[in-house]
Amino acid sequence: MVHVPEEPRRYVCERCQVVHAGTPIHESGGDHSFEPPASCGGCGGSSFVEFTDWVHHHA
Repeated sequence: MVHVPEEPRRYVCERCQVVHAGTPIHESGGDHSFEPPASCGGCGGSSFVEFTDWVHHHA
């Protein structure tokens, strides 16, 4: 069986719209979950929307 790399979740900064890769959190059984960064590397903002929800998001 071929190993398929896990795709990280992406988050969009509500303030400047920079996209960040989520921080991986190791779960039991070798699985991962992802969290948005604490702050945006572009503007310092702290409010993020998951990339898949961005098109439906209204600030």
